[in-house]
Amino acid sequence: MHERTHNDGKKMGSTLLKLVLRLEGDSRKRLEPIRVTPLQAGVLLFLCRHADAKLTETAAALGVKLPTLSQVVTDLVGKRWVTKCYSVEDRRALYLRLRRRGETMARRIKQRTAT
Repeated sequence: MHERTHNDGKKMGSTLLKLVLRLEGDSRKRLEPIRVTPLQAGVLLFLCRHADAKLTETAAALGVKLPTLSQVVTDLVGKRWVTKCYSVEDRRALYLRLRRRGETMARRIKQRTAT
């Protein structure tokens, strides 16, 4: 008999947002020494589990907009942690792949964020 009203949803969203912000702050502190942002870490860890993921799939999974993810990917490519590959069948489809350095950094991220 529990019905969730619009206000209950706002309260849940507010509580969830506070939790996410607290977790992000904690993650940022843990990642700072290795010079990785939480979003960069999220991309690297996602690509560990999803080799050759599409840019659009990665953005959706991480809950970010394409322009935001595109900038992060540009930074990761510049660090030589990620490569971008276009599909032969569909030149609009952009796939992301971890490079060896990216795999190493993902392992470091896992070690630093393990509780």
